[in-house]
Amino acid sequence: IRLWDVETYKSLHVFNGHTNNVWCVDISPLQSNNDKSNSIGVIGGNGYTICSGSYDHTIRIWDIETTKQLILLNGHKNKVCGVKYGLNELLNIILYGLYNKIIRFWDIRSNKERIIRD
Repeated sequence: IRLWDVETYKSLHVFNGHTNNVWCVDISPLQSNNDKSNSIGVIGGNGYTICSGSYDHTIRIWDIETTKQLILLNGHKNKVCGVKYGLNELLNIILYGLYNKIIRFWDIRSNKERIIRD
């Protein structure tokens, strides 16, 4: 995964770890508070995180500020084709789909998964 500065067209960082094609990414949303300040409700840290899904059957979460991999979810029997952070009070949930049409959600804090569609 390559992170770009869209104003300068410069590559800022390459996130290495996946061993096959990365098929999908999502960036954690900012949550707007009443005092108009922004804060991240996902995984700790002070900045955005990236969630990536790959044909290597893994989902990885990366801290953009430190450029480190924070979490690895592996053990899937199929390719990960879609990832999406939850919104509002569900910021610690990742919704994802596999190549075999299974849809699951993953609670990052408890590290538990549930099947939505099999």
